[in-house]
Amino acid sequence: MSKTQFVAKFKKDLPKLTNAIEGQLDLEADHPRLYQKLTRFYEDRGVQFYDDPEDDYNIILDNVEADLVESGVYL
Repeated sequence: MSKTQFVAKFKKDLPKLTNAIEGQLDLEADHPRLYQKLTRFYEDRGVQFYDDPEDDYNIILDNVEADLVESGVYL
């Protein structure tokens, strides 16, 4: 996946994603539409989920953090 693909798709949500990584907000509770969009984004890229809400949320955050770091948005 191109690093710009993630940034391009979620450009307007980068502050929310950064806040979620830092534990300042809960994407699933505070921004459920964005959380669903992220879930679909990663499912389409072959990320495996476990049907456990807590584990799945952590998988999403780990992937978001990796993509933000890779793209230079989050250090």
